[in-house]
Amino acid sequence: MDEYDGGLADRIGDWDETRSLAVVFGLASVPWTYVFVAGLEIPLWPSFIASATFYAAGGGVDGLVRGYASNLAGILYAVATLAIVAAVGGGPLALSLAVGAFMFLASLHEYVSVLSFTPGGFFGYATMFSVSAAGASVGGVGGLPGEALAAVLSMLLGAFIGLGTERLSGALA
Repeated sequence: MDEYDGGLADRIGDWDETRSLAVVFGLASVPWTYVFVAGLEIPLWPSFIASATFYAAGGGVDGLVRGYASNLAGILYAVATLAIVAAVGGGPLALSLAVGAFMFLASLHEYVSVLSFTPGGFFGYATMFSVSAAGASVGGVGGLPGEALAAVLSMLLGAFIGLGTERLSGALA
């Protein structure tokens, strides 16, 4: 056995949790993408970020709650950042100060149990900025409120899709 293959050559063909998740996630991604893009017309990428957050937060109901709560806090921080910057007339200084203040808050999530998957706050923050930059919205609601709604809804659905794929792949493993 090659010292770098970790025994992979011996395991080819074995069914395990990793392969089960790969199959389930791969297959789920087809209707997931289609429904988001052609049906619901909400941005797809935030849902994948939220699903990844779910898994990174440890999965299960705890990963769902801590992951999505952190994503949601990050979205709200980004909405506040964008609103504050717009209210003061914009500019790099206003943006830098607002980002610094909210990143400070996000870094303290460790101390709040429901928000304690700290990276999730950063994921939600960055996701909201990307949704805003893309001008994506949902339900005919325009501007920052529509963008925020798109980010919140897409990430919520993605978090639940993460839970569903985890449960289905676990049952098949």
